[in-house]
Amino acid sequence: MVDRHLNRRRAVDWALTGVVALVMIGGGAAHFAAPQGFAALVPSFLPAVPVILAAGAVQIMIGIAALVPRSRSWGGLAFAALCAAYLPLHLWDFIRSDPVFAPPVAATIRCAVQGLFIWAGLALWRRTDRAAPRLAE
Repeated sequence: MVDRHLNRRRAVDWALTGVVALVMIGGGAAHFAAPQGFAALVPSFLPAVPVILAAGAVQIMIGIAALVPRSRSWGGLAFAALCAAYLPLHLWDFIRSDPVFAPPVAATIRCAVQGLFIWAGLALWRRTDRAAPRLAE
């Protein structure tokens, strides 16, 4: 019984890790490959290209952090925080005159996906060991 529970826990841990890493590394790479696709999400008072490239770099770093066992929990927490930070941009779509995700059902789905991403990041953070790395003695 313990083995089955442990195996299921490992499978969930790997699934969460895979989701975070795939979304962050894939999304980050997309920011560099096609920055114009993200320009509509950047508020007009910010410089679009630098913001998009910086966001892409941060996403790739978070994805890599999720893959490294020593930083996995913090990668999960950073993923949740970044998704929470992006949520107002998606909510903004409901009141914009030129929504990025139209019709409104698309914006609703996008917000729901953000909620699932936040949950996944927090779950990964809670499920992994957060012990501080020790320096060699």
